Amino acid sequence: MASIPKEKIPAFVRRCWEQFKKANVTTRQNEVERLRCYVGGDLMWMDAEVEKRRSQNRPIVTINRCKPAVDQVEGDVRLNPPGPECKPVGDNHEDACDPDIIEGLIREVEYRSMSEVADSTAVKYCASTGLGYIELSTEYANERDDQQQLRIDSVEDPAVVFFDPASRMANRQDAMWAGKVKSYTRDQYEMTFGKNRKVLQPGGVQMARGWLAEAFGLGDDALTMNAWTGAREDGEGRWRGPFLVAEFYLVEVEERYSRLYTNGVWYIDGETVPEGVEPRKNTKGSDADYKRPSPRRKICKYIVDALEAQDDTEWLGSLIPIFPVLGPEVYIDGKLHRLSLISGAIDSNRALNYVATTAAELTGLLPKSPYIGYEGQFDSPKWDSVNSEVWAYMEVKPTFASDEQGQEHLLPMPQRNMWEAPIQWLMQLGQWYADNIKATTATYDASLGANKGDQSGKAIEQLRSESNVGNYSYADNLHRTKTIIYQQMCEIFPKIMTGQQAAIIVRPDNQHEVIRINQLFPGGIDPATGKKGKANNIALGKYSVRAVAGPKYLDREDEAIRAVIEAGKLNPAIFQNPAVMARVIRWIGAGNPTVEGIADLISPQQGDEVTPEQISQQNQQLQMQVKTLMQALQAAQMEKAGKTLELKAKDIINIRDNTTKLAIGEMTAKTQDAARASADTLAMMEMAHEVGKQAADHEQATAQQQADQEHQQTMPAVQAAAQPEPEPSGETQ
Repeated sequence: MASIPKEKIPAFVRRCWEQFKKANVTTRQNEVERLRCYVGGDLMWMDAEVEKRRSQNRPIVTINRCKPAVDQVEGDVRLNPPGPECKPVGDNHEDACDPDIIEGLIREVEYRSMSEVADSTAVKYCASTGLGYIELSTEYANERDDQQQLRIDSVEDPAVVFFDPASRMANRQDAMWAGKVKSYTRDQYEMTFGKNRKVLQPGGVQMARGWLAEAFGLGDDALTMNAWTGAREDGEGRWRGPFLVAEFYLVEVEERYSRLYTNGVWYIDGETVPEGVEPRKNTKGSDADYKRPSPRRKICKYIVDALEAQDDTEWLGSLIPIFPVLGPEVYIDGKLHRLSLISGAIDSNRALNYVATTAAELTGLLPKSPYIGYEGQFDSPKWDSVNSEVWAYMEVKPTFASDEQGQEHLLPMPQRNMWEAPIQWLMQLGQWYADNIKATTATYDASLGANKGDQSGKAIEQLRSESNVGNYSYADNLHRTKTIIYQQMCEIFPKIMTGQQAAIIVRPDNQHEVIRINQLFPGGIDPATGKKGKANNIALGKYSVRAVAGPKYLDREDEAIRAVIEAGKLNPAIFQNPAVMARVIRWIGAGNPTVEGIADLISPQQGDEVTPEQISQQNQQLQMQVKTLMQALQAAQMEKAGKTLELKAKDIINIRDNTTKLAIGEMTAKTQDAARASADTLAMMEMAHEVGKQAADHEQATAQQQADQEHQQTMPAVQAAAQPEPEPSGETQ
């Protein structure tokens, strides 16, 4: 689009605003209807029906089944927020920023801007009406310099945004203009923009009418006039307000060409070309075959009221920084039809409300006195409490009536009114409408947390999966919009983060870190370290970035901790390693100093500095333990001389010598080497302990065997001594 003079911008903005309104009349009506059903209450009913029922004191029952379906989509986005995933593209410069730094810069913008508010607001409107917005803007980092920083803003009311109706791309990247309107009272306008504005001056009414004639050809159209400057005068020709002010973005396309030069490189007009390099030409001397259009999109931002453009700046990105999050769209005969999650459930929900209201109304019409009889039959006082007490019998006073001939006849006894309202039929009808709402929104009871006892866990999970798949397009449209926002942020970062500086990045675990970017190293050597330094120049890299969704970092960590603990239950040997146990404890503690201290007692954390005195003390303790074990082994060897034990004892002596040499040689090493040496020593101690245990067991077994042999040898003598002597035969006492 060609450049427009600044004095004609107000007229152009009003034409765009009017064009958008005319092109979206039906769409806006549908959006309002869907919002009314999302809010519920009386707004879900037609205004005339509400007024009629209220005037007749008739009940109105509203059961809002639309909002829970939208809440499910919004809740899924809150639980699984989108985040950046950055990959390098092509052969980046060695001094370019790493992709994780770019991701950290994007997360810092989201963290500082609380982008989850913008995300949830946009997807809420997208699911309910089919249209939401997210805005990207810049602000000064502080009051003492001109350093700018990006910010993500939410658009609380999508109705204030007007977009180029000729744009057709998925997220309206091809829009040539867009704006956002805000309403001000006269006091607010004067406080924000000052008192010396044309629209506030006497005679501004006539100026505005002249502008309307130029902009719309409408002459003195009071309705359009009132839309921007209010409808009331203060007696001096000044409008009292409210005043509409537009934040308007206009795309201006600058025509440029890229040309192929003799060195095989394409250069854009205006770029610096090396000496001796010329544009390539064909045999006829023309460069038409070696050039192509390379237009540049320039986006100008204007602050516009009814009569003048108050401010204009150039936006740093290549796209209008108002990004729509759209529902499903289809074109029928060239006309746009935009759907939402609840657009197909509105009629069923209204029918459900009618059923519920009818049931309540019929319930109110049920007779409170179920007995009907003739006057004089209910003289007995028992009839006053017939509905509250149980009586063995009820007395009825005989009542007579005369016919036309004067004969008296006994009137029939009181009768019970047995009329019953069709409540059961209404409940079945209401359930049918409720099932229709579930089908149109792809939202089932299981996805809303209503688990049934007669359903298996597999069936419940399948229903939840069906709901997630059926509604995933709305969250995916948000991710598509966030991908475009991330790409624009990568384009803007090099323009606002210039020169050497310290930048804050946010890691996936929400931990902040300060890194140096755009550093200058003379000769490529970092003077602080004396080694080759990485400049982390943010302008040298090319990156492909997209939005990915998943559980939050802390949720993923909790799930991983539970998985490790479950694995430890299945195989307890996992936690017998002190290093593994200490790591799990640190993982659970998440930086808690008390928990870190407990983990350090089990296994010192790698990276902690250990002094030579500490290493010496540990070695002395280990040597004393090894010496004690060696004495036990020597005692076992003296009692039971065997070649096998002698060989094992020699191995223990060698292990002791090697352990001592290793500990002394690594007294000045860092924690990692010290921890490894301690682990090796502990393993050797376990081996020595095992050998000593085997020796003791062998000694005990030998002694037991000798005792058994001696016992067996003495048993015949003991048994013989225990036998009684035989008495002499044939003798009596």
